Amino acid sequence: MKWLSESSSAEPLKSTQRFVMTELDFAQAPPNNARRPAAADRTAEDEPICTIVSNDARIIERCAVIAVGAAVRINKCTDPQLLPADGSGPVLWGSDMAALAENTSRPVDVLVGLEDGEAIVWSLASRIPKARVAVLPSASQWLGEYLGLWAMRAGHGHTLALHSTAGGLGTTTLALLLAHAGTLSGLRSAMIDLDPHSQGAWPLVCTQPPTGIGWEELRQSGGALAAHQLAETLPKLRDTAILTWSQASRTHELEDQLVIRLLAAARQGFDLVVVDAGRAPHPQRLALNQFIDRNIATASSLTVPASGEVVLCGEQKLRSTPSGFPQILGAFPDFPRISKAIERGQLFDSFKSRALRQHLSNLCLIPQMKEQSP
Repeated sequence: MKWLSESSSAEPLKSTQRFVMTELDFAQAPPNNARRPAAADRTAEDEPICTIVSNDARIIERCAVIAVGAAVRINKCTDPQLLPADGSGPVLWGSDMAALAENTSRPVDVLVGLEDGEAIVWSLASRIPKARVAVLPSASQWLGEYLGLWAMRAGHGHTLALHSTAGGLGTTTLALLLAHAGTLSGLRSAMIDLDPHSQGAWPLVCTQPPTGIGWEELRQSGGALAAHQLAETLPKLRDTAILTWSQASRTHELEDQLVIRLLAAARQGFDLVVVDAGRAPHPQRLALNQFIDRNIATASSLTVPASGEVVLCGEQKLRSTPSGFPQILGAFPDFPRISKAIERGQLFDSFKSRALRQHLSNLCLIPQMKEQSP
């Protein structure tokens, strides 16, 4: 069974956005050779990394302690010519070697020195105006926050947020389908339920939730969330990770810091993160916007927003021309197969529908794997 190429009625797809599916059996997970390594197998290579260019043991030791606190791995470099040129992470230059930074094209993010050599650090900074300065130990907190903030936003995972302009549009259903479509395309995918009025996503997809943690457990957790731990502990249904509430409630309140830690870890642990943000505007939209790559509105023909990217749910076309300049990505109509699958609590069974796969493909919301040819 294959994903279809775009239909003649669909707008041309950009090569970087095409949703291409290869042969697979929808009743099973994608073949092992079509999937990327599990999060637990790739922590060493994918965790946030910074580099310290120094031979001073005192500077290296202090920076190493700060990096550990910021959940960032630090690499020592004694030869500037060996610095990575791909901008893979911040480059800290110790005051003992920073003079070499003046005559190199390598990045200089932070000049680091100790208080007994503060004058040297500031003298170097005057000749490298774009470099930040950290005089330790007084600037330890600032350097930790700098590395921690960079690490939070360093995740490679593409984060897609769906927010509805009205109730009952099926935003949660679409979020689940997009996340599982990513899984079927060979991506490590997760659906994060951040709807403040969520009724819980499990009744849509299964009668008995798989083993794993939900928001109730995460609210009781403290400290940092490691990406590999999150990827291992979230419940998975047919290889798609789902974070939702175990029980429905009138409203669900989450602290901003928990949402920030969760999304930071999710971006590092997954290739595709689909966020169900519920009815717009979201109370934590400022925190969400730090991590979102694309914000998509789900709307009916009567509730189309004035701007932004929009998916029409339940309707094939607009009844009237909306005011403003929204970008209509396409329609996601009501499919009888979806309704029947939800009644059985087996939403992912609806992927057997050729028409459903075609409509998901035409929305162009799933990032393409680098290994796939356009």
